[in-house]
Amino acid sequence: IDEVVPLSVKKPKWNVSKNKIQRVFTFEDRKQKEAFIVELIKYCRESDCDIEYRVRSEKVGVILFASAVEVSNMEFEAKKDIDKIRKDVVYYYAKEE
Repeated sequence: IDEVVPLSVKKPKWNVSKNKIQRVFTFEDRKQKEAFIVELIKYCRESDCDIEYRVRSEKVGVILFASAVEVSNMEFEAKKDIDKIRKDVVYYYAKEE
């Protein structure tokens, strides 16, 4: 007899609405958070997206505002890029055990 295992639905990390996409990143390490902010600033300089970020304690909130009436592929690409920046920063500054 097969055992029934309930599916666990993962909550999306990014909150997508009609005119913006937002997410809060949490960092356990201060160097990781600071490096993420620096890379995010560099990305904002290169990107055509309207990006807002807020920093408070170990959290960094990122909001991508729609350049048109609704969010477009440009904002979704930026979302992927910012996720990659976080992944790279966390990997680079991972604490050695």
